[in-house]
Amino acid sequence: MPQPSYTYGVARVRVLETKLLGRDRIERMADAPSAEDVLKILAETSYAPLVAEIGSPHDYEEILIREMKRVRDFIGEISPDSDIMSLFFLKYDFHNLKVLLKNMYLSNENDDLALSEMGAIPIEVLKAGLEDEGHKAMPWFMADAVRQIEDMFVIKIDPQKIDTVLDRAMYDYIFSVCRKTRNPFATQYFRKQVDLINLRSLLRAKRLGENFDFLKDLLIPYGDLDISYFADAIEQAYENIISTLEYTPYGKLAAEGIQDFLRNGNLTAFEKMMDDYLMEYVRSVKHNPFGIEAIVGYLLGKENEIKLIRIIMVGKLNNMPAEKIRERLRDVYV
Repeated sequence: MPQPSYTYGVARVRVLETKLLGRDRIERMADAPSAEDVLKILAETSYAPLVAEIGSPHDYEEILIREMKRVRDFIGEISPDSDIMSLFFLKYDFHNLKVLLKNMYLSNENDDLALSEMGAIPIEVLKAGLEDEGHKAMPWFMADAVRQIEDMFVIKIDPQKIDTVLDRAMYDYIFSVCRKTRNPFATQYFRKQVDLINLRSLLRAKRLGENFDFLKDLLIPYGDLDISYFADAIEQAYENIISTLEYTPYGKLAAEGIQDFLRNGNLTAFEKMMDDYLMEYVRSVKHNPFGIEAIVGYLLGKENEIKLIRIIMVGKLNNMPAEKIRERLRDVYV
């Protein structure tokens, strides 16, 4: 049952934070000779009961799914404000809706494998919502977006529009809830997230040689970097973009991330820095005992931990050298 105040939830996550995997253990896992040895290290932690229940390292995903379901249920029990906390799970629901729509329009049956069980909306509800007339079985903000996509696809099926329309719909809803609840932490967190997503879209558009007409369809409003900034930046050299961001909160990330992008031609490092930046922001404000910050921090820390374990296990199962695995690892929360 949800609790009446945050103090109880904060006290609970303070205890659980001590069980998150630290940098030393992640390093040991990255250096382990094999996937089997990674699981032996995990068996020394709170993951031990889950490790004991799988028969092969190839079944590692079952451990991660079950652990994240536990975290989701735990956070639902300790959070007094479900409207705000649900915003941090929306990405899973919208991911599932994207997969189902692409499956519907592109007949890509294998995409069902990519469905996430971490969403707050059951997958069967989303499927039923797509099938019923008017899509009344799904939340209104999703139904509106699906109808918009249907209207677009009467003329031409464009898979990219599924992503752009649903991304915009998700953030429209997120910021409508932020305005209603006036939660300063959630508002600032998602504003920063939008800025980083828009910067990534800018780099992608420039890599493709596109102009602002292309970029503006990808941009999400609500960030601290307004749309006019991107209209100018798309015409600028990369060095100038770095200079314009130098005295913003994203100066260091932009300098290092864009330089890596220019060297390697991909956004892998930039996306890693995005994750690290947001986690560091949450880490810097998590000590408020009367707010949502610590609970969100634990969720993000756990999501990051799961991501690190997945990166290491995939690398080990594919015989990737330890140094290559390390290059992909994010920071840890604790």
